[in-house]
Amino acid sequence: MIFMEIPLACAEKILKRTNMRVSKDAISEFSALLEETATDIASEAVAIAKSKGRATVKLEDISRAKRKLL
Repeated sequence: MIFMEIPLACAEKILKRTNMRVSKDAISEFSALLEETATDIASEAVAIAKSKGRATVKLEDISRAKRKLL
C-alpha cells in the first residue's frame, strides 16, 4: 500500500475556492478522500505499468488509471 499525507492546508485551500466557510471536520474528511483517491489511482497506474513490463509509471498509465477509476 502506498502511504502519503495530503496536508490539511492544501485541502483547505481547494475547499475555500468555493467562497464558503469550511469546518475543520470537512477539511479533514476531504483530505482523507484526496489521499484515498490518489492512492487508488497510483496503485492502478503501477499495475498498468507492470502489465506492460515496465518499472516506470508514465503519464499514460496515470491517465488510464484515472479514466478507469473516476
